[in-house]
Amino acid sequence: MKRAFTLIELLIAIAIGTFVVGALYALFSIQLKQFIFQDLQMEMHQNVRLGLDILSRTGRTAGLGTTGRIVGALGAGGEANALPAVISYDGTGPGGSDAITIVSQDPNLIMYADPDELRDCTDNTVAFDLERPGNADKVGEIAAQEFLLCSDLSNPQQTRSLMWVAQSAGDATTGLVTVTDGTTAYADFSSLCPVGENMPTAMQCSRADVVTFYIDADDTDGVGPGSDEHPVLMMDLDFESPDDDDVPVVDNVEDMQIEYCFFGTDCSSTDSAGWTNSVDSYSDSNTANDPDDLYMLRFTLVVRSSREDPSNAYEGAPLAVGNNSPTATTDHYYRQVLATEVSVRNMRVLSWL
Repeated sequence: MKRAFTLIELLIAIAIGTFVVGALYALFSIQLKQFIFQDLQMEMHQNVRLGLDILSRTGRTAGLGTTGRIVGALGAGGEANALPAVISYDGTGPGGSDAITIVSQDPNLIMYADPDELRDCTDNTVAFDLERPGNADKVGEIAAQEFLLCSDLSNPQQTRSLMWVAQSAGDATTGLVTVTDGTTAYADFSSLCPVGENMPTAMQCSRADVVTFYIDADDTDGVGPGSDEHPVLMMDLDFESPDDDDVPVVDNVEDMQIEYCFFGTDCSSTDSAGWTNSVDSYSDSNTANDPDDLYMLRFTLVVRSSREDPSNAYEGAPLAVGNNSPTATTDHYYRQVLATEVSVRNMRVLSWL
């Protein structure tokens, strides 16, 4: 005679099965949360490292091929108001984030003006020496509306860094680049190279890299992919207001703070001592934050996770870094902070006389 399971045995089996399934589900839930947490942490780690790598690489080139001061296309009127190769914007971005413009020559397109072609300051062409190897090809690389940046090599005590906007593509056959007439378009250029005088006879030129980094967190302007829920570190390559040709660099960058250290101060400090939050514009008198004395840059990025903690168990808030203290609104985003410091070697090659 076969015996069936008793009710008590069935209840015991169901209880054991329920316990095992519950334990497996709890283990799976814990492992899933840990996987999500590690995935978000890795995502933030990659974003902050990528962002700082791009910023530090660009920061090291600041002022390359210039003498630190630039007149012409970036000018603001008068020789004393020439703009530096590092232009700071302290707390002008969303949530009090900073922005920065960095100017340098493209090291791959270094070429030399023709010393036999004496040009008046009112000329709208720059002639290049086609007898120098590679000059013709490099002239042909200059495209319309790009910046052409030239530095005076004829007098080591002069700080002539002249910038124009190319009006058409460079002509590799004639060696000419047509530019905007500096004496009518740029007040500071006119002050440095007035009517009746000649351009420098020896100039090292290249396409100018003019790069502005800023954070886009506005989804109401119709420009860029950023929003309050999805802030993006952007790169502007034309020194204009944010527009459709700006390049997104890194996602979910909530804050960028930039600090500056000048010659004669303690740049080894890990806190704010010796570091300031902006670079002065040029003036006739030396100031504490004179661009001529810029020695180091410190970039600090705050990145957050692409989504909030799914369980809402974790609570966080925007972080205070640099001189930025955002409103401590509690949310469920994870955040990471990383900083790096770079030397700005090209900004202090020559003194301004």
